[in-house]
Amino acid sequence: MTHSRRYFLRRLLRRVPMPVLAALFGLLTGAAVWIVIDPIQTNAIGNIFDKELRGQLETRASESLARFDSFTQSYVNTARLLAHHRRMADYLEPVFWFSTEGEAPLLYKKKAPVWLPEDAIEGLPVKPSLALLADLEGNIREIYQLGDKALPRETTTELQHALANEQQQAYITRLDGDLYMLIAERVEDASYNLMGSLVLLIRIDQDFLRASQQRASNSQTTVALVDGETQTILASSSNTDLLDGANIKALESDYVITAQSFFDYGNSPLNLLFATLISRDVVEATRQSIIAVERRHRLTGAAIVGLIFVLLFILISSRINRLLKRVAKFSSRALQIEHPTPQGGNQLLIMEDWIRSFTQAVMRAREEMRAKYTAEIQEREALKTAVLDASLDPIVTIDQAGRIVDFNPTAEMIFGYDRDEVLNQSLDQLILDKGSREAFNSLLYDCLEEQVPETPTVLRTLSARRKDGKLFPVEVAIKPVMLEDRLFFTTYIRDISERKRQAQEIASLAAFPGESPLPVLRINQPGVVIYANKASDALLEYWGCKRMQTVPIYWKRLVDRILESGRAREVEVETSGGVFSLLLAPVANLGYVNVYGRDITAIRQAEEEARHRQNELIHVSRLSTMGEMATGIAHELNQPLSAIVNFANGCARRIRLGIGEKEELVRAMEQISLQAKRAGEIIKRLRGMVTRQQPVREYADLNALVKDACALIAHDRQKLRITIELLLSRQPVIARIDPVQIEQVILNLLRNALDALGDRPDEDRHLLIETGFSSQGMAFIRVKDNGSGIAAEDLKHLFDPFFSTKKTGMGMGLSISQTIVAEHNGRIMADSLKGKGTVFTIELPASSVIAESIAS
Repeated sequence: MTHSRRYFLRRLLRRVPMPVLAALFGLLTGAAVWIVIDPIQTNAIGNIFDKELRGQLETRASESLARFDSFTQSYVNTARLLAHHRRMADYLEPVFWFSTEGEAPLLYKKKAPVWLPEDAIEGLPVKPSLALLADLEGNIREIYQLGDKALPRETTTELQHALANEQQQAYITRLDGDLYMLIAERVEDASYNLMGSLVLLIRIDQDFLRASQQRASNSQTTVALVDGETQTILASSSNTDLLDGANIKALESDYVITAQSFFDYGNSPLNLLFATLISRDVVEATRQSIIAVERRHRLTGAAIVGLIFVLLFILISSRINRLLKRVAKFSSRALQIEHPTPQGGNQLLIMEDWIRSFTQAVMRAREEMRAKYTAEIQEREALKTAVLDASLDPIVTIDQAGRIVDFNPTAEMIFGYDRDEVLNQSLDQLILDKGSREAFNSLLYDCLEEQVPETPTVLRTLSARRKDGKLFPVEVAIKPVMLEDRLFFTTYIRDISERKRQAQEIASLAAFPGESPLPVLRINQPGVVIYANKASDALLEYWGCKRMQTVPIYWKRLVDRILESGRAREVEVETSGGVFSLLLAPVANLGYVNVYGRDITAIRQAEEEARHRQNELIHVSRLSTMGEMATGIAHELNQPLSAIVNFANGCARRIRLGIGEKEELVRAMEQISLQAKRAGEIIKRLRGMVTRQQPVREYADLNALVKDACALIAHDRQKLRITIELLLSRQPVIARIDPVQIEQVILNLLRNALDALGDRPDEDRHLLIETGFSSQGMAFIRVKDNGSGIAAEDLKHLFDPFFSTKKTGMGMGLSISQTIVAEHNGRIMADSLKGKGTVFTIELPASSVIAESIAS
């Protein structure tokens, strides 16, 4: 029954033309692909959005806290200026305060006191609630009330507590149920006698928090101060009072919340957190909008791909039918295989039986050829492995005094010494001839003078001595290596006696090409090999011809062009005997071309070794940069560790006093786990930066690399009070790069910019980082600072090795950066004006297809 149904279906398909089947199949395939891919792509877009959202939220929270810190610092600076103002000193010169028993402080309400310049208070975004003058014992002597709020009852006690701690100048506290920032500055009279303190009380409310974020006004973002113990909001910048007093855990269903610890107010009696809140409705609306746009684009693309597939399949099927007719006719004549004659309908099914038998014959032939080629490949691999194993050179490691600390097995075999008997002995005295010791010590002294592992490797030809006293020539190269703050030198010794012997033999027999160890051939204009020495057998085998036979057509045409132009040409070929460089020199008047072969296998291997050394140099430079940034990395780790200590101390205190609910302790432990994971991410990022690895090429977003590099220099930037402006492309800037190496280049440019801005005043320091695509379609990263600039005569040497404009610089950072960018087929440019600033631009080939796909 099953067989009859299959036969009926086959007959039905025979009658349906191939274009019709192709159209139906294309439509069904497009529909199936859409059904499968749509939920996968939608989920992937959602994941990408969530990941990007988390990064933006963390960045926005950090920026909000930084703006709050900067805003509050302006009040501290104002209090310091008022305390040291000349008007304050003149006012205090004749003043002498007696005991305060029964004496009320002097109160100012409408008019500012003599000791306080009114314009200084008027210039603040939010006026302080109260300005106080207190004596050395913390007693309030004069009060300037700027608003309706009277002096809180708890002020005197809190002020005496603040003045008892000389290092505690400003902190946030709670007075009569309200949050205040208390700033205390010592004041002196005109004779520099310490008289007391100037105290500013600024109420922290909705207006204060909103004013602290005025440079980044955003109705979708709310900032708040949260009690770290009760997790309740004490004050917020919201337009309504609904958030004040609310628990942040209860708000997580309506808001995306990011809470951070206060580090600049560590002496505050309150355990405060700085929280940033964003409405989840806004986030979800953005998410759904992105997914809807992506789905429309995907549906349009699927429809276009389906249509193209249908048209392409129809074209291919018609071409296949015509091809099958010609192949069938050919097989009838050449292979004597009977084939049915198509009579309309589905010709492909009619030819199926014939194709099956033909395919089986082809498969058998292919398996035979595969077995043959597999055997040849295995034989060649075994031969190459044996050659590599037999070509090892002696390697000896010595310390700064030239004493041997390591001796490899090849060195033992060549020099005749055991490893144990050569340790701690002087290398030059043991294995070098007397006449070569001075040259070796001079080379070692040059490396000691440099004192850096990046010293270029220099080859010297010296005379070595075996244990039996036999002398032989060697090539010696010394490479410095720094291990655990100790400098060692790896000495590479190559026996060149055989190479010198061959060179002497070639020189002495140069007049006899027939005995030359290198290929020497002569080919006439018709392309016939009229002469070839013994060394040319590999080339003849490569060409598939013998002496007095014609070379392949390509080489015959090449000989014709060389004779016609009259200019020599060099061609490189790879044979079973190695890699050869062939120099074809024309002798036009006699009508032939001389071919001189040169084995360049060792040169290619040396080029590969040079690339490896360069990667080592880049890695060491990256380690040096990480060492210089140790302070910043420690600061990055200190933030989550400080949060862990605070939460752990809070848990311990509640457990010890028997207070606090189980849920509160669990939440605190969750915060400890979260901060520990944050510290682990910092260490993971650092490990990825310094780990030695082979160069890779992968598609990466340059925007993400810029953000990672900015995070690594965050501590140095904050210490220098440098503003970094990011003008990153809104769409991903994708390039096929080694992310670690490109991040190393960006980090080097940022550190140079920070050094250049060190001489500028704090308020004038500015750093701009920009990404995007140039008019030529190149992806670029631009780092611009307003530092001291670079002189014109120094600018043209900026990328030279060991050239530096800094007193402590080694001059290798920009040279290595240029090498890395050049290996990525890009370029790095510098433009500077003395006293105006410097601009560095990195251009890399962009991957426009991937960038458009991710952006959509």
